[in-house]
Amino acid sequence: LASRDAIFLYPSLCFFEGTIMSVGRGTPYPFEVLGHPDMTSGTFSFTPRSIPGASLHPPFEGRECRGKDLRGVLRDNPALRGKINLSWLIETWRDMGHDTTFFNGYFNRLAGNATLKQQIIRGLTEDEIRESWKPGLEAFTKIRGKYLLYK
Repeated sequence: LASRDAIFLYPSLCFFEGTIMSVGRGTPYPFEVLGHPDMTSGTFSFTPRSIPGASLHPPFEGRECRGKDLRGVLRDNPALRGKINLSWLIETWRDMGHDTTFFNGYFNRLAGNATLKQQIIRGLTEDEIRESWKPGLEAFTKIRGKYLLYK
């Protein structure tokens, strides 16, 4: 990844690899921007180009993509660091017209199962989705306890 911010943004933006969106491959700032030629919101735009050795023939090569510039978002919102931000995914899905073709066949693999996709389609908020994770996280915490070397 091209920058430290891209490293911190990757856990949130990698889900977009399972959608029709561009995450800035073919730009100087991959995994720091997000967009699509048909996106209606956002004041930022970028045009992916082929970059030998980095991104040969990226999605939407030569086409202007409108979207979000996330460079600096971690500096301005340090609480986002170390946290998966689902709001960008939910907002973008809504912006793109709630169309189930927004997701490609790779999305469920990235998410681990079909649950996240179904929750987004059903209109759950980020907080509701996070709440649904609690039982699994609590069960994991109990199981992992016996493997910890130190308290």
